[in-house]
Amino acid sequence: MANVKRKVRSGTASAAHLSTAIVLVSLSLFGCGSGGGGEEFAPGSPAGAATATLAWDAVQATALSGYRIYYGTSPGLYFQSRGNGLTISSNVTTHIVTGLSSGTTYYFAATAFDTSGNESAYSEEVSKAIP
Repeated sequence: MANVKRKVRSGTASAAHLSTAIVLVSLSLFGCGSGGGGEEFAPGSPAGAATATLAWDAVQATALSGYRIYYGTSPGLYFQSRGNGLTISSNVTTHIVTGLSSGTTYYFAATAFDTSGNESAYSEEVSKAIP
């Protein structure tokens, strides 16, 4: 099991403005599907599919609606278009990204969004190479 922990960016947000409000505090990868024992997979993920667990500090904003996770295989280019990231509830500060492919490096960023639909800037990016 390989773990990477990296403090990225901190900040707080008011109800009216969420720019740069995310703190990604760790990025961990569990399992590589090599059959060497000790691998862990998210429930429902296919055997051999790696996962990355992202965690961040909660944003303190009364109008916070939730978070969005973005990821892709090139820095700054994500599979999800802006506003269409993986949506996470405002009371959750972790997410497991499943179905990652071996031999690929993934880049992750997060945003916060409020009840009016305003979305913060992307957090600083973290990356993980999947063995």
